[in-house]
Amino acid sequence: MTLALTRETVHRAPSCGCAAHGRVAFVLSQFPEVHETFILRELVALDDAGLDFVIFSLKPCRDSVIQKEAKRFKGRTFYPWRLQGSPAVHAAQVLRATRGVLEWSRPLTNAYVAWAAARLAGASERLGVSHFHAHWATAPTSAAMLMSGITGKPFSFTAHAWDIYAGDSRLAEKVRAASFVITCTHANVNHIATAVERRDRGKVILNYHGVPLGAVPRTQKAASDILRIAAAGRLVETKGFEHLIDALMMADFPFQLVIVGEGPLAGRLQQKAARLGARVVFRGLVPNEEVFEVLAQSDVFVMPSVIARNGDRDGIPNVMLEAMSLGLPVIASAISGIPEAVRDGVTGTLVPPADKDALLNALRRISADAQNARRMGAAGRRLVAEVFCAEKNAAALHGVFKRCIGSRRQ
Repeated sequence: MTLALTRETVHRAPSCGCAAHGRVAFVLSQFPEVHETFILRELVALDDAGLDFVIFSLKPCRDSVIQKEAKRFKGRTFYPWRLQGSPAVHAAQVLRATRGVLEWSRPLTNAYVAWAAARLAGASERLGVSHFHAHWATAPTSAAMLMSGITGKPFSFTAHAWDIYAGDSRLAEKVRAASFVITCTHANVNHIATAVERRDRGKVILNYHGVPLGAVPRTQKAASDILRIAAAGRLVETKGFEHLIDALMMADFPFQLVIVGEGPLAGRLQQKAARLGARVVFRGLVPNEEVFEVLAQSDVFVMPSVIARNGDRDGIPNVMLEAMSLGLPVIASAISGIPEAVRDGVTGTLVPPADKDALLNALRRISADAQNARRMGAAGRRLVAEVFCAEKNAAALHGVFKRCIGSRRQ
């Protein structure tokens, strides 16, 4: 049975047999990471709830934009190459731990993961870590699993989206070895269930990401005679922004589209949008508070996601929940976990992926019926408060950690 994390069900989370008291080490690929606002928010909420933890970052931060909330964890973030005076870990321990963990088809990457895990495992003893928890089922979970093998301490992980659909062929082994597994959509729960043995399905716990409901834009929305459309995310295939631009090529109503984000498809998308002139604005990568400002000045948010050729896909895009928290109606593709938040005709409109005609018709309806748009926006805000509130969901997640490792700060 899969457990949905709510205040009513958190007491039924699986018992892990872990230490009565201790500290969690969150194992991340990179911290800070500007595109992982959902992880940062979870860490902030868990910190506020009293969870005792440190952060192990496998890679250095190379981002040009640093979210201001990440700065509170500067003194608790550890990088393997910066560690000094950590207890030595013998090569034999590392080699034993790597058996069944790493696929050596990428020898350089895996050699680095093994080295980093050995360094951080040594530091974990000095830091009083009693449990490792990784975000993403790929390299971070491999590292956490290695650290568990080296130290004898348990590990768990959170699976998000691409990491279980396109990122790792050893998912079943990792679930089998983990104390528990968190994931953020029912769609992911079902997918994991098809990849693991029946006896391991009960380890999977549903815990939605969310947004803090106190986030309020600094400016009020100005009146406008045009439909102001917002879209945001990495400029990659899975976001489907080219289909939104194609739809707007046929628009018979005045509009302004603002796209926030950066990525490898930026040049291609800008070239495609050039025919629409000043009606399409690319804002690039901006801090999260500026994303909220863009959303606050918009009439509708569009998330035209698609399933990529390699199987990669969105879960529930965090920025979509942010838009809903501000009362924006949403138009989004009916794939993966998106329908868990966008309820067709209630909190927004679902369209088939890569369907420019359906996108255009949905935008027309928003443009023509402002009253219905406001109704869906209000319903979306209520749903976020009930189901996708960051503070509520982090409190439930904290309950799982507290039950499993007794790690409330003393």
